[in-house]
Amino acid sequence: MVPKWVRGPVEQAVLQHSNGTWEELRIAALGGTIGTSFEGINAEVIEVKSFQELRALGEKAKGKIVFFNRPMERGLISTGAAYGGSVNQRGNGPIEAANVGGVAALVRSMTTRLDDVPHTGATHYVDSIKKVPAAAISTIGAERLSKLLSSGEPVRLTLRLSARSHPDVESANVVGELRGSEKPEEVIVVGGHLDSWDKGHGAHDDGAGCVQSIEALRLLKALNLKPKRTIRAVMFMNEENGLRGGTAYAEKDRPTEKHIAAIESDAGGFSPRGFGVSDSAAHSKIARWSGVLSFFGADRIQRGGGGADIGPLMQKGVVGIGLQVDGHKYFDYHHSDSDVIQNVNERELALGAAAIAILAYLIAEEGL
Repeated sequence: MVPKWVRGPVEQAVLQHSNGTWEELRIAALGGTIGTSFEGINAEVIEVKSFQELRALGEKAKGKIVFFNRPMERGLISTGAAYGGSVNQRGNGPIEAANVGGVAALVRSMTTRLDDVPHTGATHYVDSIKKVPAAAISTIGAERLSKLLSSGEPVRLTLRLSARSHPDVESANVVGELRGSEKPEEVIVVGGHLDSWDKGHGAHDDGAGCVQSIEALRLLKALNLKPKRTIRAVMFMNEENGLRGGTAYAEKDRPTEKHIAAIESDAGGFSPRGFGVSDSAAHSKIARWSGVLSFFGADRIQRGGGGADIGPLMQKGVVGIGLQVDGHKYFDYHHSDSDVIQNVNERELALGAAAIAILAYLIAEEGL
């Protein structure tokens, strides 16, 4: 059973200027947010860069729409690290806003790109704090709003969202495998997550990972390779708003099986650069195979890796491995209308599948 949340047709943020004019800003409801009434919420906007700054405002934030405007750090080489440094605004913004009496949360989109495309993603509530609606604003909209606020002009905004949550619904993981020829009870998982946000196609996040996992098995079959251990492709359901697919897979009782490794692709369908490996001993062994991946530049084997969907398996002692890619463009598309199949390069996607196939086959033959 997985959460069912529906965005609905209404996503509107209208600025009202002191001279009586108005302008509309591009927004997207955050995943899991509550909606507003038909009339919406009309309130003054305050801008903060951190939760500490918001808490220090105290009563000044009461009755306001809280605008979280901490950009992803462009100076960091790792866009994943930049995302990690800012995404708590999206995840916990509504909780923090409500905790000081705010009536809504407006969050700068999680991207380094300056454009007018808002990026959605999961947000959270806690039962002990009043729920307030939350939306992401495009980076151009965030810059515009921040400039108005810095000028000293009082800024009021009307926020209208039609989003709502429904009772949980039944779903499933999708599984296929190449049965091991000598040790079929030992399993290597390769996978991505089947669900995506409703913006765009979910092409990089994570259609690419699913297709690469299927393609890895197809490549081995086409080459008539018969791995000693079972290689199982799993399309995990519900990574984006609950991780129930990965959790259910790990919890399933399989008394005759032993998982020895799990490889996840959830960083987009970009050129592969290598793998991150969670376990020190496994890292040392896989690093010795890096030459096999060097001919197309996928030979960077780093310590520390895994993925959200395989996280529950890793907690049970399974070695977790994450495909690492050239991810500079990932957050240009992530969770937005831009994440469409036209923005996936076929050659890069195919190389990622080949890298997964090679590593999965080596592990299936040699073990860890």
